Order: sequence, then structure tokens, then C-alpha cells
Amino acid sequence: MWPFTCLVVVSFPSYINRWMGVSMVLAAGLASWRTATNLSPDGTLNEMYVRYILIGGSHALAMAYKNPLTKEVPNALEPRYVKASWNPWYRGWKTVFNVRGIGTEWENPYLWPGIKHTWQAQKPSTKVKDPDTKLLTTRHNLTARGRWSGIAIRCAYLLLNFFLLAAYYEFMDAQKLLSVPPSMSDYTRDKEGVIRRLLQTYLTSSGPATPVTTREFQLRALEAFDKVVGDFLLISLYHDTCAVVWMAVGLDESWEWPPVYGRIREAYTMRRFWTMYWHRTFYKSSNSHAALISTHILGIKKRTIFTRVLNAFLVFGISGFMHSMVEARLGHPCAWGRNMWYWALQPVAFVLEGVVQFFWGKLRRRIEGPGDAWALNAFERLAGYSWVCAWLIWEAPKHSFPLITCS
Repeated sequence: MWPFTCLVVVSFPSYINRWMGVSMVLAAGLASWRTATNLSPDGTLNEMYVRYILIGGSHALAMAYKNPLTKEVPNALEPRYVKASWNPWYRGWKTVFNVRGIGTEWENPYLWPGIKHTWQAQKPSTKVKDPDTKLLTTRHNLTARGRWSGIAIRCAYLLLNFFLLAAYYEFMDAQKLLSVPPSMSDYTRDKEGVIRRLLQTYLTSSGPATPVTTREFQLRALEAFDKVVGDFLLISLYHDTCAVVWMAVGLDESWEWPPVYGRIREAYTMRRFWTMYWHRTFYKSSNSHAALISTHILGIKKRTIFTRVLNAFLVFGISGFMHSMVEARLGHPCAWGRNMWYWALQPVAFVLEGVVQFFWGKLRRRIEGPGDAWALNAFERLAGYSWVCAWLIWEAPKHSFPLITCS
């Protein structure tokens, strides 16, 4: 019911006004939400479905209240390549689940690594009029692959991810990796923070009530690793499965399914971690909601530094609210507490990075001499990767400990 309702709202924008579309999406979403955990006996599949109800519902809401109310094809929300001769249901399909805006004017950049916009990529139907035109391609030339070759390559990725995920669950278990298996005493609230306790250790004679131990850092590192690697393998597995299914039935082409994650080597700041590496399935819709709040409700001017920072906090606040809804629906009522701080803290890293980059830029211009660029660039990358690892290890307990200790 919920997917069909969203499809109707997006397929006929000139017949369904904004408020009717919003009401239809909310009503159908609420009905699906109430029965979401009964989808299957598989708890992981149910969790992914619950998450997608919120992600897809957020996207459908944004499409509903941004409805251009026109019969023009393509309209401002549709992919650039849709044609007026297409069935409206098929045109709607290209938008309703297109949460990253693939092929649209508002798509996330660099969905295909090394290619800023998907319409710049070589495709099976590309006809080169100028022999000097450089066609952009990607790994395994997936954008230019036909249906079955694209499916075959993704099946190989799917099997690889499956075996890697199975190995991850088998061997990357804290119960096996640590000499003494973790207990509830390792996840207490006073161990969520570490900087204050480190300062007390080295700057005061009495020391902290709960000393910082090597074991604690090991556990933090495992939690951070699970957040980055575990989610990558699991979500990529579901993503490749969906790609194979929709390509096999002929609804999508290979170039319309870029990787769900970016390149990890691009994540040398926390801003780039979230914008260049992490999956951006929720970003576009939450950014639309944030802009609606900041500019239309609060009346703040667009494109100012303050608005940019405010929107970042709003985006992660909305994301935190969504994740808390999911966890609470799955039986973790503590998700409405300290767990939400994990998401609210992410833009703080962006602000800190901006301040450091500002002063480092001034210093670099003063000290850089001929031939120093490569060394300074290498230093920046090394410092950036170290900072990202330190932040992920510091913040990891703020996300997982409250849920683990939830009674």
C-alpha cells in the first residue's frame, strides 16, 4: 500500500496538489509503519524495511511538497532523460524510489566515483558525434554495460559481499577478539566519554573515578570499525540485490545503480566522510526538510555561513530522529535518549574542521616554498585520516552504548 501510494503521488503531479500528496504519503506510511516488523521472520530484513519506510517516506514527502504542479516533461523533480512518450507510471517509477536523485538536476554529486554527475557518464545508448569527446567511465565500465553484463558483475559483487559479511560476523566478534569477553560493565555511561578522563589522568593527582584502559580503546575501535565496515557490507549487499532484481525485470539500466558507498580514501575529513564516502540515501530529502525549516519557517536568508551550519545541524537532527524512531520500533526505547547526541555531534566536527582549515590555510601560504606542495599535501592527508579515525573512535560509544545497556 505504502509504495503504491507514493508512486501515485509522484506519477501524477499535475492532478494531486501538494497537501493532498503529503496527506496520502503520511497516511500510507503510518499504516506500513505499524506492521513493518511483521514483514518476515528475518529480523535484519525487517530492520532494513523499517529504515526504508522512513527514508523512502521522507523522500516521497519532499517530492509531494515540492510538487511543481505542471504537465511539463521532464519536470524539475524528474530525471533529465525521461520522455513525454513514457507511461506516467514508468516516469513516476524513475522518481519515487530515486532517493539520491540519480539522473536529476538535484542528484548527489560523485555517485559514480570520479564522475560528478551521472549524465556525464558513458552509457550503452551514448552516441559520440565528436571523436575527441572524452566519455567518462568507471570501474568495470559499469555505466556503459548492458543489462546482463551489468547484472553478472553485480552478482559477483553480491557474492563477494556475502562471503565477506559472513566472515566478518564470524571473526570480527568482540567476544572472540578480546582476551576477556565484554560484559555490561564495559558499556556503562561513565565510559562513553574519554577526553575528560584522560585530562584528569595526566593533569590531576587524584585521577578519574573510572580510569581509561587499553581494553576500553580496543572496544571503542571495534565499535567504530563495525559502524564503518559492518554497515558497508550489509547495506551494499541489499543494494546490489535490488540492482540485480530491477535490472533483470527491465525497469532500470546499469548506470542508474551507482555504488551505495563512495571511496573510503576520500574520507580525510568528517565532512567528506559523510558526503563522499557514506551512503547518501537520506541526505537529499532531509536537506529539503532542513531548508524548509530554516528559510520558509524561520525566515533565514539562504546561502549564508550561518544558514549552512544551521542546515547541517538540522539535517543530522532529522537523521537522529529517524534513527531513534527505527530503534524504538525495533524494541529499544532508550534510543530517544543519549543515542540522539551521536547524530547531533556530527556537525560539531564540521565546524572544528572549518576553523582548523582556515588557520592552516593561512599558515601554509606563509611556510610553503618551491617543491613543498607534495610534502604538505601528504601531511594534510595523514593528519586528516588520523583525525577521522580519532573522531570515530571517540564518538562510537555515544551511539552504541546506550542501546546495549537499554533495559
